[in-house]
Amino acid sequence: MSTPTPQQAEDLLSQVEAKQTQARSGDAWPLVTMLFVYSAALSVGIVAIGVIEDNTTQLILLGAGLAWLVPALLVYLVKALSWSRRSTLVLCIWLPLTFVALFTAIVVDWFAPSSWVPFAAAGFIWVVSPIMAFIGLRR
Repeated sequence: MSTPTPQQAEDLLSQVEAKQTQARSGDAWPLVTMLFVYSAALSVGIVAIGVIEDNTTQLILLGAGLAWLVPALLVYLVKALSWSRRSTLVLCIWLPLTFVALFTAIVVDWFAPSSWVPFAAAGFIWVVSPIMAFIGLRR
């Protein structure tokens, strides 16, 4: 094997960069789809917690919202071309923020059923998810 010329080395590096960009963009859209689907389903479940007084109905609606996690993760895992560091960072920030909002809404609603906290938690998720999606889409 011979040593590549400077032009060949530059061509190889540009090919590697093009492949990395393609992998990142291929990974970004399934991540964004998963973030939006799950956030929408979860925030609707949290609003239901704030609106509905019956605990059983609250749990059913919240469970229906959480059930969207499975298809969202399946779409992401099947369609993502690579698992980038950015995807890991986005999920490691987004998941704890989402679950803190969820558990805060549940706990506060348990002690004060007519509280505004579930609505604020749902709104928080609606604001955080697009921000995290934009971070995931950055190249």
